[in-house]
Amino acid sequence: MDQKLKDKTVLITGASSGIGWATAVAFAKRKCRLALAARRVEKLQELSQKVLPPDTQTLEIPCDVTNAEQVKWAVQKTINTWERIDILINNAGISDYRPFMDQDLSTIEKILNTNLMGTLYMIHAVLPMMKKQGSGHIVNVASVAGHLGVPNMAVYCASKFGMVGLTQALRMELYKTGITLTALCPGTVATPMAEKALRNPKLAKRLRPKSADQVAELIVKSCVTKPPEIIYGEIPGTILKLTKFFPRLTDWLTYTAVKIYRPFGKSN
Repeated sequence: MDQKLKDKTVLITGASSGIGWATAVAFAKRKCRLALAARRVEKLQELSQKVLPPDTQTLEIPCDVTNAEQVKWAVQKTINTWERIDILINNAGISDYRPFMDQDLSTIEKILNTNLMGTLYMIHAVLPMMKKQGSGHIVNVASVAGHLGVPNMAVYCASKFGMVGLTQALRMELYKTGITLTALCPGTVATPMAEKALRNPKLAKRLRPKSADQVAELIVKSCVTKPPEIIYGEIPGTILKLTKFFPRLTDWLTYTAVKIYRPFGKSN
Protein backbone atom coordinates (compact mmCIF):
# COMPACT_ATOMS: atom_id res chain seq x y z
CA MET A 1 0.00 0.00 0.00
CA ASP A 2 2.77 2.43 0.93
CA GLN A 3 4.44 2.12 -2.47
CA LYS A 4 1.19 2.97 -4.25
CA LEU A 5 1.01 6.25 -2.33
CA LYS A 6 4.65 7.29 -2.51
CA ASP A 7 5.14 10.74 -4.10
CA LYS A 8 1.39 11.38 -4.36
CA THR A 9 0.31 14.98 -3.82
CA VAL A 10 -2.26 15.19 -1.02
CA LEU A 11 -4.28 18.27 -0.07
CA ILE A 12 -5.77 18.11 3.45
CA THR A 13 -8.20 20.66 4.89
CA GLY A 14 -8.52 21.16 8.62
CA ALA A 15 -4.95 19.92 9.01
CA SER A 16 -4.19 21.98 12.12
CA SER A 17 -5.70 19.51 14.62
CA GLY A 18 -7.57 16.27 15.18
CA ILE A 19 -8.18 13.96 12.24
CA GLY A 20 -6.52 16.34 9.76
CA TRP A 21 -3.32 16.50 11.80
CA ALA A 22 -3.22 12.70 12.24
CA THR A 23 -3.94 12.19 8.53
CA ALA A 24 -0.99 14.39 7.59
CA VAL A 25 1.27 12.29 9.81
CA ALA A 26 -0.07 9.07 8.26
CA PHE A 27 0.49 10.26 4.68
CA ALA A 28 3.96 11.57 5.56
CA LYS A 29 4.90 8.03 6.60
CA ARG A 30 4.05 6.99 3.03
CA LYS A 31 6.39 9.66 1.58
CA CYS A 32 3.60 11.78 0.13
CA ARG A 33 3.80 15.48 -0.69
CA LEU A 34 1.48 17.37 1.62
CA ALA A 35 -0.47 20.60 1.11
CA LEU A 36 -1.74 21.43 4.60
CA ALA A 37 -4.65 23.87 4.71
CA ALA A 38 -6.27 25.45 7.77
CA ARG A 39 -7.03 28.82 9.33
CA ARG A 40 -4.34 28.48 12.00
CA VAL A 41 -1.14 28.64 10.00
CA GLU A 42 1.00 28.60 13.16
CA LYS A 43 -0.33 25.10 13.93
CA LEU A 44 0.42 24.00 10.37
CA GLN A 45 3.99 25.24 10.79
CA GLU A 46 4.27 23.36 14.06
CA LEU A 47 3.05 20.19 12.36
CA SER A 48 5.35 20.62 9.39
CA GLN A 49 8.48 21.67 11.27
CA LYS A 50 8.26 19.73 14.53
CA VAL A 51 6.14 16.62 13.92
CA LEU A 52 6.51 15.40 10.34
CA PRO A 53 9.73 13.73 9.18
CA PRO A 54 12.26 16.37 8.08
CA ASP A 55 12.36 15.07 4.50
CA THR A 56 8.57 15.51 4.03
CA GLN A 57 7.69 17.93 1.26
CA THR A 58 5.03 20.28 2.66
CA LEU A 59 3.13 23.45 1.95
CA GLU A 60 1.47 25.32 4.83
CA ILE A 61 -1.48 27.17 3.36
CA PRO A 62 -3.63 29.56 5.42
CA CYS A 63 -7.14 28.88 4.21
CA ASP A 64 -10.66 29.38 5.48
CA VAL A 65 -12.74 26.89 3.50
CA THR A 66 -15.83 29.11 3.81
CA ASN A 67 -14.10 31.58 1.51
CA ALA A 68 -14.25 30.37 -2.09
CA GLU A 69 -11.40 32.65 -3.20
CA GLN A 70 -9.10 31.35 -0.47
CA VAL A 71 -9.98 27.80 -1.50
CA LYS A 72 -9.12 28.53 -5.14
CA TRP A 73 -5.85 30.10 -4.05
CA ALA A 74 -4.94 27.07 -1.91
CA VAL A 75 -5.61 24.69 -4.79
CA GLN A 76 -3.69 26.83 -7.27
CA LYS A 77 -0.74 27.15 -4.90
CA THR A 78 -0.59 23.36 -4.63
CA ILE A 79 -0.75 22.94 -8.41
CA ASN A 80 1.88 25.65 -8.98
CA THR A 81 4.23 23.82 -6.62
CA TRP A 82 3.74 20.19 -7.65
CA GLU A 83 1.75 20.39 -10.91
CA ARG A 84 -0.95 17.99 -9.75
CA ILE A 85 -3.29 16.96 -6.94
CA ASP A 86 -3.74 13.23 -6.54
CA ILE A 87 -5.75 13.11 -3.33
CA LEU A 88 -8.09 15.57 -1.62
CA ILE A 89 -9.12 15.06 2.02
CA ASN A 90 -12.09 17.26 2.93
CA ASN A 91 -11.78 17.21 6.69
CA ALA A 92 -12.41 20.77 7.91
CA GLY A 93 -15.49 20.85 10.11
CA ILE A 94 -17.15 22.35 13.16
CA SER A 95 -20.02 21.44 15.46
CA ASP A 96 -22.38 23.09 17.93
CA TYR A 97 -24.42 20.98 20.35
CA ARG A 98 -27.66 22.60 21.43
CA PRO A 99 -31.38 22.55 20.55
CA PHE A 100 -32.07 23.83 17.05
CA MET A 101 -34.11 26.83 18.20
CA ASP A 102 -31.34 27.86 20.61
CA GLN A 103 -28.93 28.32 17.71
CA ASP A 104 -28.77 31.74 16.11
CA LEU A 105 -28.72 31.99 12.33
CA SER A 106 -25.08 33.07 12.23
CA THR A 107 -24.07 29.82 13.95
CA ILE A 108 -26.23 27.78 11.60
CA GLU A 109 -24.66 29.47 8.59
CA LYS A 110 -21.16 28.96 9.99
CA ILE A 111 -21.68 25.21 10.40
CA LEU A 112 -23.20 24.76 6.94
CA ASN A 113 -20.61 27.00 5.28
CA THR A 114 -17.69 25.17 6.89
CA ASN A 115 -18.83 21.57 6.68
CA LEU A 116 -20.81 21.53 3.44
CA MET A 117 -19.99 24.63 1.39
CA GLY A 118 -16.30 24.29 2.24
CA THR A 119 -16.38 20.76 0.84
CA LEU A 120 -18.22 21.94 -2.28
CA TYR A 121 -15.79 24.82 -2.84
CA MET A 122 -12.77 22.56 -2.50
CA ILE A 123 -14.07 19.85 -4.84
CA HIS A 124 -15.15 22.44 -7.39
CA ALA A 125 -11.64 23.93 -7.37
CA VAL A 126 -9.79 20.59 -7.50
CA LEU A 127 -11.82 18.73 -10.15
CA PRO A 128 -10.43 20.56 -13.21
CA MET A 129 -6.90 19.42 -12.32
CA MET A 130 -8.01 15.86 -11.59
CA LYS A 131 -9.94 15.72 -14.87
CA LYS A 132 -6.87 16.96 -16.70
CA GLN A 133 -4.79 14.23 -15.03
CA GLY A 134 -7.47 11.62 -15.64
CA SER A 135 -7.13 10.48 -12.05
CA GLY A 136 -7.72 11.44 -8.45
CA HIS A 137 -9.36 10.36 -5.23
CA ILE A 138 -11.46 12.47 -2.85
CA VAL A 139 -12.27 11.52 0.72
CA ASN A 140 -15.09 13.46 2.35
CA VAL A 141 -14.84 13.08 6.12
CA ALA A 142 -18.51 13.01 7.03
CA SER A 143 -19.93 11.23 10.07
CA VAL A 144 -22.42 8.62 11.17
CA ALA A 145 -24.49 11.80 11.70
CA GLY A 146 -24.63 11.88 7.90
CA HIS A 147 -26.94 8.87 8.08
CA LEU A 148 -28.61 9.25 11.46
CA GLY A 149 -30.28 12.30 12.94
CA VAL A 150 -28.90 13.21 16.38
CA PRO A 151 -30.92 15.40 18.78
CA ASN A 152 -29.39 18.83 19.43
CA MET A 153 -27.17 18.41 16.37
CA ALA A 154 -29.73 19.09 13.63
CA VAL A 155 -27.61 21.54 11.64
CA TYR A 156 -24.46 19.44 11.98
CA CYS A 157 -26.44 16.42 10.78
CA ALA A 158 -27.80 18.43 7.84
CA SER A 159 -24.27 19.34 6.81
CA LYS A 160 -23.05 15.75 7.07
CA PHE A 161 -26.09 14.31 5.27
CA GLY A 162 -25.23 16.81 2.54
CA MET A 163 -21.65 15.58 2.37
CA VAL A 164 -22.79 11.97 2.04
CA GLY A 165 -25.30 12.86 -0.69
CA LEU A 166 -22.71 14.95 -2.52
CA THR A 167 -20.25 12.05 -2.43
CA GLN A 168 -22.80 9.60 -3.80
CA ALA A 169 -23.93 11.90 -6.61
CA LEU A 170 -20.43 12.86 -7.73
CA ARG A 171 -19.25 9.27 -7.56
CA MET A 172 -21.83 8.41 -10.21
CA GLU A 173 -21.35 11.62 -12.17
CA LEU A 174 -17.61 11.01 -12.41
CA TYR A 175 -17.92 7.31 -13.21
CA LYS A 176 -15.17 6.16 -15.61
CA THR A 177 -13.30 9.47 -15.45
CA GLY A 178 -10.56 8.03 -13.25
CA ILE A 179 -11.78 10.16 -10.33
CA THR A 180 -13.23 8.31 -7.34
CA LEU A 181 -14.79 9.38 -4.04
CA THR A 182 -15.19 7.94 -0.57
CA ALA A 183 -17.55 9.11 2.17
CA LEU A 184 -16.00 8.32 5.54
CA CYS A 185 -18.61 8.13 8.31
CA PRO A 186 -17.06 7.47 11.71
CA GLY A 187 -18.82 7.52 15.03
CA THR A 188 -17.29 9.44 17.91
CA VAL A 189 -13.60 10.28 17.46
CA ALA A 190 -11.40 11.50 20.31
CA THR A 191 -10.62 14.96 18.89
CA PRO A 192 -11.00 18.49 20.27
CA MET A 193 -14.52 18.59 18.77
CA ALA A 194 -15.64 15.74 21.05
CA GLU A 195 -13.56 16.72 24.06
CA LYS A 196 -16.45 17.99 26.19
CA ALA A 197 -18.54 14.88 25.59
CA LEU A 198 -15.71 12.53 26.45
CA ARG A 199 -15.11 14.19 29.81
CA ASN A 200 -18.08 12.14 31.00
CA PRO A 201 -16.51 8.70 31.67
CA LYS A 202 -19.84 6.86 31.49
CA LEU A 203 -20.68 8.43 28.16
CA ALA A 204 -17.17 7.83 26.82
CA LYS A 205 -17.52 4.15 27.70
CA ARG A 206 -20.83 3.95 25.84
CA LEU A 207 -19.60 5.82 22.76
CA ARG A 208 -16.39 3.76 22.44
CA PRO A 209 -14.54 6.55 20.64
CA LYS A 210 -11.90 5.83 18.02
CA SER A 211 -8.63 7.73 18.01
CA ALA A 212 -7.72 10.27 15.34
CA ASP A 213 -4.79 8.02 14.41
CA GLN A 214 -7.12 5.09 13.76
CA VAL A 215 -9.31 7.21 11.50
CA ALA A 216 -6.25 8.59 9.72
CA GLU A 217 -5.01 5.11 8.89
CA LEU A 218 -8.44 4.28 7.51
CA ILE A 219 -8.35 7.40 5.34
CA VAL A 220 -4.95 6.45 3.96
CA LYS A 221 -6.09 2.91 3.21
CA SER A 222 -9.22 4.19 1.47
CA CYS A 223 -7.05 6.14 -0.98
CA VAL A 224 -5.73 2.80 -2.22
CA THR A 225 -8.81 0.57 -1.97
CA LYS A 226 -11.24 3.41 -2.90
CA PRO A 227 -14.46 2.16 -1.29
CA PRO A 228 -17.60 4.22 -1.99
CA GLU A 229 -18.37 4.59 1.72
CA ILE A 230 -17.04 3.55 5.12
CA ILE A 231 -19.13 3.31 8.29
CA TYR A 232 -16.51 3.13 11.01
CA GLY A 233 -17.03 1.86 14.53
CA GLU A 234 -19.04 -0.89 16.21
CA ILE A 235 -21.61 1.51 17.69
CA PRO A 236 -22.41 3.39 14.43
CA GLY A 237 -22.83 0.17 12.47
CA THR A 238 -25.16 -1.28 15.08
CA ILE A 239 -27.23 1.89 15.40
CA LEU A 240 -27.71 2.24 11.64
CA LYS A 241 -28.91 -1.36 11.38
CA LEU A 242 -31.26 -0.82 14.30
CA THR A 243 -32.58 2.40 12.73
CA LYS A 244 -33.32 0.66 9.46
CA PHE A 245 -35.49 -2.05 11.00
CA PHE A 246 -36.71 -0.45 14.25
CA PRO A 247 -36.77 3.34 13.76
CA ARG A 248 -39.18 4.09 16.63
CA LEU A 249 -37.07 2.07 19.05
CA THR A 250 -34.00 4.00 17.94
CA ASP A 251 -35.85 7.28 18.51
CA TRP A 252 -36.65 6.27 22.07
CA LEU A 253 -33.15 5.01 22.84
CA THR A 254 -31.58 8.18 21.44
CA TYR A 255 -33.99 10.45 23.31
CA THR A 256 -33.32 8.61 26.55
CA ALA A 257 -29.56 8.77 26.12
CA VAL A 258 -29.63 12.51 25.38
CA LYS A 259 -31.90 13.16 28.35
CA ILE A 260 -29.57 11.27 30.69
CA TYR A 261 -26.21 12.60 29.54
CA ARG A 262 -26.73 16.05 27.95
CA PRO A 263 -22.99 15.87 27.28
CA PHE A 264 -21.92 18.68 25.00
CA GLY A 265 -21.34 22.36 24.99
CA LYS A 266 -20.30 24.52 22.08
CA SER A 267 -17.36 23.11 20.15
CA ASN A 268 -15.26 24.38 17.25
